[in-house]
Amino acid sequence: MMSKNVHQRLAAAMGEVSYIQKERKKGMQYTIVSHDAVTAKVRPVLLKHGIVYYPVSCEHQHNGNRAECAMTVRFVNIDEPSDFFDVPTFGYGIDPQDKGPGKAMSYAVKYALLKAMGLETGDDADHDSIDHDRKDPASDSVTPPAEVRDRIKAALQRAKDVKSLDGVWKHKATEEAFSVLPEPMKGELAKVYREQTARVCQAPENGAQYQ
Repeated sequence: MMSKNVHQRLAAAMGEVSYIQKERKKGMQYTIVSHDAVTAKVRPVLLKHGIVYYPVSCEHQHNGNRAECAMTVRFVNIDEPSDFFDVPTFGYGIDPQDKGPGKAMSYAVKYALLKAMGLETGDDADHDSIDHDRKDPASDSVTPPAEVRDRIKAALQRAKDVKSLDGVWKHKATEEAFSVLPEPMKGELAKVYREQTARVCQAPENGAQYQ
């Protein structure tokens, strides 16, 4: 019996999965089709029909705290590795620490699987009631960590006495911003705070300003 080619195998797999239910993640105000939900539905069916998939190229860059990747995912006939097709895809991932690239890759793989399998998710791009806006919505991201660090650092260095220094360091806004910074930046700011504390404590008590 002649073995099926990759497109015949894909067609058989497509016949077994037609819809993926959206889910509401904790803290989100809307429902999504997650990478894990897509993988859980699609991977077993593809394997059943003798198809494996994996990235064969990935170009990425960082734009502040947003990771962007352009990826190609290859779907291969396991009985004939030279029989395959590629799906170009892309993804964004926003994270204040170091998870952005992983999020972007997961996003890209998810959409490669959805489009290769022709799956329904409940989204209808033709009927979204959203007006066109020339501004990229992904540009409205949180302030990059380096900028947050620099702002806190500048505020600490402007302090002229212990009271004002502690006022900056222990302020609620500072604590919230500090909590999401990468560990190296936290260490850097803690060092600035210690050094500035030492400097203002050594300043003359006659009101002379620290330079």
